[in-house]
Amino acid sequence: MGRRSRNKDKEANSPATKAEPAYRNPDQLTVAQICDLIAELSESILENPQGAFGSSAGPSKMSQLLSLTQHKDEYVAKLAVVSLLALFKDILPAYRIRLPTEQESAVLVSKETKQTWEYERNLLSHYQQYLQVLEKKWNQSTQSPPSSLQVTCMLSLCELLSTAYTFNFRSNLLAAVVRHMNTGISSVVAEACCKAVETVFREDAQGQVAEEAARMVAKVIQNAPIVRPRVVRSFAALPLKVHADEATAAKLLQQSRKRHKKKDKETAAIEAELKESEATVDKAVLARSQAQTLEVVILAYFRILKSCANSSARKSTRDDILCAALEGLAKFAHLINMETVMDLLAVLKDLLREVDTLPLDASLNCILTAFQTLQGPGKELKIDLKEYILPLYTQLPRLCFFHDTDEEGSQNVLDLTLKCLDTALCKRREFSAARVAAFFKQITSVALHLPPASSIPLIAFARNLLQRYTAIQPLLENDEDFVIAAGEYDPLALDPENSNPFSTSAWELALLKFHFRQDVSHQALAAATLKMLQLPAEGPERLKAEKYYDQANLVIEFARVKKKHPLGQSNSKKGRANARFITPRSKRARLVTGDL
Repeated sequence: MGRRSRNKDKEANSPATKAEPAYRNPDQLTVAQICDLIAELSESILENPQGAFGSSAGPSKMSQLLSLTQHKDEYVAKLAVVSLLALFKDILPAYRIRLPTEQESAVLVSKETKQTWEYERNLLSHYQQYLQVLEKKWNQSTQSPPSSLQVTCMLSLCELLSTAYTFNFRSNLLAAVVRHMNTGISSVVAEACCKAVETVFREDAQGQVAEEAARMVAKVIQNAPIVRPRVVRSFAALPLKVHADEATAAKLLQQSRKRHKKKDKETAAIEAELKESEATVDKAVLARSQAQTLEVVILAYFRILKSCANSSARKSTRDDILCAALEGLAKFAHLINMETVMDLLAVLKDLLREVDTLPLDASLNCILTAFQTLQGPGKELKIDLKEYILPLYTQLPRLCFFHDTDEEGSQNVLDLTLKCLDTALCKRREFSAARVAAFFKQITSVALHLPPASSIPLIAFARNLLQRYTAIQPLLENDEDFVIAAGEYDPLALDPENSNPFSTSAWELALLKFHFRQDVSHQALAAATLKMLQLPAEGPERLKAEKYYDQANLVIEFARVKKKHPLGQSNSKKGRANARFITPRSKRARLVTGDL
């Protein structure tokens, strides 16, 4: 008897048989005690998720936490919301749960299978209740700005969308989050919603959830009277890559649909669920989803461009959303089909007629989109690129007057400029030496008036032009020694071929060699002496990233003074030989003293 009692005491005190927290009425507890109760319930659910939905005495643990979200104390309610968020992020599976049908439930199965079905049913039920609580709390917002609890509820929805977009009720989550991407009540909520949708765009491997989210975002853009540029820029997170093999797989998928129609519907549904649970990516489904997503995104961009052309809204608002749309078009222009190319080029031509009135980043994005379209899907079209090269030449001097309070904005404009120049002069062969020489003169003139972080990449690009086009190297000669063309150089000419660049020299490099920054003078000297670019270390893009990083961290390189001060010289023999002092001779000194 004594041995049995000792064994019972050991089992009772062992950690494996830890007693569950007893039910306590929250109305009879203080705030501190309720916080302890939330911690105990959360810890107990994490230890045994299967036992969180059933209780012999009182409500279940999950039901207790859900009821605490309705507590009159805002701090307690917010703590319960955050605790449930952490719990669901931990226990939710990475696949969709399919509940058994009535016929499947009537079949005799094992006890473990029944327990699994019951657990999944309870998990879905309580998860749905939690989502309803979060959305209901936010919809009760009648004040501006909303309360801390309401913001917490909306941020929880965003976090669930980022981590559980493959689970059930994803359409409900997407609808709740996408609807508030353009909200003006709270900037924190709007930014969190945009980031959550961008996470879905980036991480959705199959592409179906991203397609559904893109359709919802496009609908918000179409119906909203005023659209935030941040909403439009969220499309840029889409990793759209419609390659030839994926397009072929999509065609094979469409051909196989006819065969699947003859199959039993239930068998087809089961096969679809099994394929969804697999970790591999179906290339056919991915290609089809990306093709449809691209169509939705391009259509949304076209609507923005046409609405901005016919809109009477405030100029600053119109320019902001136009810049966002042009940024997206510049990224996805190489993926569009031939039918869309002509429509896109027509819209871009209309915008380039007013290129001087557009913001600089919008103008550069417009030019870059045209170049990428004609070098991608529109490569077979016989279109003269002069219509887009001339606006690029006239926009370069605007860099000298572009001052953005945001350093990221300045870096973005320089990045666009380098991309446009690289696409126009390096990725294609320019046969007009006068045009290349005019661009070289314009680039060096602009670099003379820019900060070091911006001028260094431009000088590096000018070095690249000197190596690629040897016909412009006479610009490095002196005006008196070597002049090809007669007349005067006109830097204000609208057409670079009419500027007569060979009637002058690249005197800007001579000034830049005496710049106070050592790295600027080094680049100018390398350009003047036709020194080869050491790629990729001296590539314009890499130099831009390095110099802007140094500028942000106050890393400045100055030229060291090689000449030493006389007082700082060492007492070596060589130093003593150079320093000679005149001293009277000792004999002469004795004679003088004798006479005295």
